[in-house]
Amino acid sequence: MAEGEGTQIRVMEEEEDLISNLPDALLANIISPLPYMEVVRTSVLSKRWESLWKHTPSLNFDQRQMLKSLIKENNQNSRLNFYLAVTGQRKVDLESDELFAEAAMMITSNIDNHIGPLKSCSIRHLPESCVSGDVVGWMRNLLEKRVMKVSIERDSCDYRYGGIPDMIERNAASTIDLPFEVFSSFKVLELKNYHFLTTPSLNPQQILNTLTLNKVHIISNTFHDILSHCSSLENLILEKCDFLTDEVKIVSPSLKYIKICDVNERRILISAFNMEVIEFDSVICNHEDLILETPKLRVLRAYNNVQMLRQKVYIDGCKLLTTRDIIEICGGILGHRGSSMESIFKNLVTLCLDFELNGNRNAIVLSFALKSCPQLMNLQINNQVNLEYYDQNDNDCLPYPGGLFWLKRDPCRCVSYNLKNVCMKGCKGGEFELEFVKYLILNGGVMNNITIWFLDDCSWDEVVATACLRSYPKLSLKLSIDMKPSIEYIRKYGGSFDEWVRTLK
Repeated sequence: MAEGEGTQIRVMEEEEDLISNLPDALLANIISPLPYMEVVRTSVLSKRWESLWKHTPSLNFDQRQMLKSLIKENNQNSRLNFYLAVTGQRKVDLESDELFAEAAMMITSNIDNHIGPLKSCSIRHLPESCVSGDVVGWMRNLLEKRVMKVSIERDSCDYRYGGIPDMIERNAASTIDLPFEVFSSFKVLELKNYHFLTTPSLNPQQILNTLTLNKVHIISNTFHDILSHCSSLENLILEKCDFLTDEVKIVSPSLKYIKICDVNERRILISAFNMEVIEFDSVICNHEDLILETPKLRVLRAYNNVQMLRQKVYIDGCKLLTTRDIIEICGGILGHRGSSMESIFKNLVTLCLDFELNGNRNAIVLSFALKSCPQLMNLQINNQVNLEYYDQNDNDCLPYPGGLFWLKRDPCRCVSYNLKNVCMKGCKGGEFELEFVKYLILNGGVMNNITIWFLDDCSWDEVVATACLRSYPKLSLKLSIDMKPSIEYIRKYGGSFDEWVRTLK
């Protein structure tokens, strides 16, 4: 082959457009995660790409970004004030209503013109779209398109109603009257930053499986009606919600998973016969009025916001529940009005806790939890060291030194016969931590793995003392003890445990 011909072949190979050889369906999936404006811009690439965006399985709209693009394209001096408002520097000028309308119309038009199938859609919009009714219109359009997954969020910044707001206008800018079909005909639904109203109605085609409410204000009775009509609902996430009463009732025979995060209610009742997973994260509630009727519970996760714990938060007489509080409540240690929860731990397989391992009372509560969970197989403890949240007289509740607590414990059923995996994060090598790990090593009959993640500020002595636990006689021949350096060290250097130990003082 002549040299010139070889060079020509190589150039042709280098210039081959591999992307154009991909099928349309794959190209549509590739551009699908892009913001709406970028997806539509792909239509100018070639004749083939002209309507490709209409076949993407998902659409993502951000009205604020759309308005910025419109202003940039128009490049009109008269839009300067509005541009400053959209970028968070100034209150919006009422003369720019046409730009709001144009951005809203673009969302409507592109939903209407999408050929599909459209599987998911997310919309982040300005408050103006609540007042105009566009939000409800978009939802109705998505219902007609038979979209399965929908996320609608009102922008938290009220550009038009900034400064000293008129409360009537502000409420109008955040309130939507939803058709109940959105709670029956979408499979996955997320609503964020709203006051909303709805009138429940029966729908034999009910398919809603997952409902997420984030920063939502909703009347408790309306919420209860939604749950009672959503016969297919299995997953419920409530984050920073306000139910406008002192009580929230979650009653549903179909629910299997629930997460409650940053919620403040005097009374919380969860009654769900088929519930399998409950996750609490920084919940403020009256101790006596957290009631769980979930006999099939298999996974319990209890987390806390560290900063809130340090502030020892009390609101309207209700205290931020620590994970210790939740264990005491669920285990019946504190006593309750109206409903017994003795069977909550009966079928528990996984327990994940933000928990202070040091302190006698905490050790007693953890021991009680292990005894109450005969089927427990997985235990994760995120050790919140030095929160100083437990009682000042905590160490006076035992007739002997706290370091002997775990040594004096008889092995409980779950540790002897079921517990297989234990993960401890935030370990510092304290006395209670060491004795607890010893207890697991000496009594874990079927244990497979103990993983220990250390804190960044551990001393060499503390880490080496913990590492010596690997030489203890193990009851389970399968047991491996895996020790990890601090997360910060791994992030910076990615080194091994032994390398990290050599860096300690």
